[in-house]
Amino acid sequence: MRIYVNLSFALVVALAACAPSSESALEANKSIVRVYIDAYNRNDLDGFDELLVADFTRYSRSNVEASSLEEFKERVRSGTEAFPDRRMEITTLVAEADRVVVYGTWSGTQDAPYGSLPASGKKAVIPFFYMFRIEGGKIVELWTEWDNVNFLQQLGHYPREES
Repeated sequence: MRIYVNLSFALVVALAACAPSSESALEANKSIVRVYIDAYNRNDLDGFDELLVADFTRYSRSNVEASSLEEFKERVRSGTEAFPDRRMEITTLVAEADRVVVYGTWSGTQDAPYGSLPASGKKAVIPFFYMFRIEGGKIVELWTEWDNVNFLQQLGHYPREES
């Protein structure tokens, strides 16, 4: 729980530092993020070409980073092979200036190897935070965080703590 409190605080501080925007611009940015999540859920990687810039960057301390649209699409392809039923659901969507923050739930069943992890056949359901930076109607950067230990435990790849 502590990690989410700290991440929440960090996201609030980051958003507060952004310059104000018009309501219509904020709604447009939120719409772009909704379309992105819909494309992800439908595995429409070609749709990413319209939503993300070519030099798109994804930052993550808990998961794989990417420094271009093509590299990101390859990472998503790899994840889809391992978790063919993977899905994101938005719980909360907040926009301020050029940033859109999503708090949501990711779920997927690991039906194939994922990196060095063998297929487990188990389903993971984890909360996540995304913060998008949008410029010129396209996603330029994405920061993402989730609890990798929880993820690995649910899949049976990391020992659970004994009570």
